[in-house]
Amino acid sequence: MTPSSGIPSSERGHVGIGRRRDRIGRVGWVDAAKGLCILLVVAGHANITLNNNGYDTGIWERVSLMLGPFRMPLFFLLTGLFAARALSERWRSFADRRVWIMVWLFVLWVPIREIWLSMVPLTSVGNSNGIPAPQGLDPENWGPMAERIVLSVLGPESYLWFVYALALFAVVSKLTRRIPPVIQLLAAMALSVLSPLAEFGWPWNDILRTYFFYLLGMYGAPWIHRLAHRRSLWVIAGSVSVYAAVAIWIDATHDHFNFGLNGPVRLFLALVGIIAVISVFSYMDSWRVTVPFSTVGSRTLPVFLMHIMVLATVAFVLDLVLPADPGLPLQPLILAGIAAVLCLGLHKVLVACGFSWLFQRPQWMRRRYLASERRRREP
Repeated sequence: MTPSSGIPSSERGHVGIGRRRDRIGRVGWVDAAKGLCILLVVAGHANITLNNNGYDTGIWERVSLMLGPFRMPLFFLLTGLFAARALSERWRSFADRRVWIMVWLFVLWVPIREIWLSMVPLTSVGNSNGIPAPQGLDPENWGPMAERIVLSVLGPESYLWFVYALALFAVVSKLTRRIPPVIQLLAAMALSVLSPLAEFGWPWNDILRTYFFYLLGMYGAPWIHRLAHRRSLWVIAGSVSVYAAVAIWIDATHDHFNFGLNGPVRLFLALVGIIAVISVFSYMDSWRVTVPFSTVGSRTLPVFLMHIMVLATVAFVLDLVLPADPGLPLQPLILAGIAAVLCLGLHKVLVACGFSWLFQRPQWMRRRYLASERRRREP
């Protein structure tokens, strides 16, 4: 667990395959691939934010949908890539590093998200009717808002599902560690394929769909590193071509891209996309063009946690200063880049001002937890 990210990424003592390591224990292509994942997530939410506020997003909404099948599966695969060794730890130590941090962040950021968004006025570009009062200032909204917070804490109801999933995946993989990996992977694959048939709501569908990739990263690490070590242009060309061909065919033959993503097709695209991204970033591991991706990828947590609120706030400011939609061809990408930079900057300011507990469990809490473990083990 690194203080900068708060998400189990690469363990400090691990020696992985990759030509560049920006810091001890970090693998360059892994950070770069994680950076791409989070930037694609932010860009997807930037599309939604701009549409909600009356801006034109052009082709980028369709592009975002076409890249969607591999975004979070790749992130969870990369997270699982360095998680296998932790399974041998004692439960209390394991939970301290991989479970309670996520529980803390989830319980903390659910109300922060709800309150922050409730204080951003609902506006649109070119709005000439004045600025409406934030919904959070209306006492009539406090009851429903409190209810949403409680329900969201009890189970994932927003993009914060990924924090919930990281804790859940850690616990389940620890409990099932004695089951042969092949059986675990086959069961998780079946769950991934069949999850769209269940009516659990999209957060739980995403959780059920991505557990397979977490396990694949955990138990398939040697083969994944071998793929990265090959640095093959043939693999890059083949995987990118197959992914593009299937995605374009789905988009051309369905009214909405997601209508063509049944379980097996989504799984296939996710696997092909993962092969493509790993191959591309391992091939470019020493290239300067990957530095921005690695920078974001080594600090994914603050971007994941804050980007929705930052996007809403930036869009509100733009609505105030822009008389009309400027219609820039790269609007979603520009907004996503601004939001990512602001998230990283805000994280740095908050940590410098003593608010590091917003991104990691307070040290006093950890000390008390570990001290109780030591007392329990004393004769």
